[in-house]
Amino acid sequence: MSNVLDIMGPQIQLVTDSSVNKDYSLMKAVVPPGVVVPVHSHADPETFVILQGELECFTEDKWVTVKAGDSVDIPGNVKHAWRNSSNETVSLLVASTVKMGKFFNEIGRPVETVPPGPPAPEVVGNFVQVAIAYGYWLGTPADNAAIGITLG
Repeated sequence: MSNVLDIMGPQIQLVTDSSVNKDYSLMKAVVPPGVVVPVHSHADPETFVILQGELECFTEDKWVTVKAGDSVDIPGNVKHAWRNSSNETVSLLVASTVKMGKFFNEIGRPVETVPPGPPAPEVVGNFVQVAIAYGYWLGTPADNAAIGITLG
C-alpha cells in the first residue's frame, strides 16, 4: 500500500495499485475535525463510504449529514463539497477512477512532510494548476460562500 498523502487537509492512502489495476481506484481517507473540501466537480464519479464519524456533504443544492455506515454516490460532473464540523476525525473509503487516484498521487504530500497550519500559497497554486490540467472545476470564493463555505 502507498504512503498517506495530505490533500490540503484530508489525508488519502491509495489502496489499489494503478500500475496493475486500470479499472478503478480505491482509497482510504481521513478528514480531521474542521477540515473543509471546497465546492468542485470533475467527470470522475466517486463513491464514499463513511466508516467512522460524521461529515456534511453538499451535493446538488443542499447539505446532508452522513454518518458511519452511510454511503454517498457522486456522479461525474456534479458539484459537491465536504466539511467535518465535528470534533472527531472521520474515516472513509473512496472509490473512483484511476485518473482520480493519479491526481491525488500528483498533488498529495506525504503527511510527515506537511507543516502545521494552512497550506502555503505555492501549495495551493500547484493544486489549482494541476486540477485545471486534469479538467476539474474549482468553485470561486463566491461559489463557496453561496453554500456556506468561507475560504481563506
